[in-house]
Amino acid sequence: MKVLRGKVAVITGGASGIGRSVAERAAAEGMKVVLADIEESPLNLTAGALESSGAEVEAVVADVSNGSDVEALRDRALERFGAVHLVHNNAGVGVGGLLWTVPAADWKWILGVNLWGSSTGSGRSSRCWSSRARVTLSTRHLWPA
Repeated sequence: MKVLRGKVAVITGGASGIGRSVAERAAAEGMKVVLADIEESPLNLTAGALESSGAEVEAVVADVSNGSDVEALRDRALERFGAVHLVHNNAGVGVGGLLWTVPAADWKWILGVNLWGSSTGSGRSSRCWSSRARVTLSTRHLWPA
């Protein structure tokens, strides 16, 4: 897809799973990739693998439930690449067990990442993302299967 080559993708939860797959695809399409994840070691492994394949990558440790971390992520992306064209809010967490057995601290964590993380990443800060670039905000798959 020529339209993606040279564009910049920011992917939260990018160290593993779907986020890593999206990052690999974005890199394969010629995009510059900004990976964000709360887990530093897997984040660095993924960034290294993408760089080994020839991709331009910036890895940022970030907790998407923390608005200042998301703003710092935005700033790093703009500082490194000058623009952001796509934000993929992929970070998500969950726990197992019966609903009524899940501790309050786990609920706080789940809502912080899954609800407020998406809100911060695409809603509240979208004005910040789009002030310097045209941005597509996505919490869905980027490409059809």
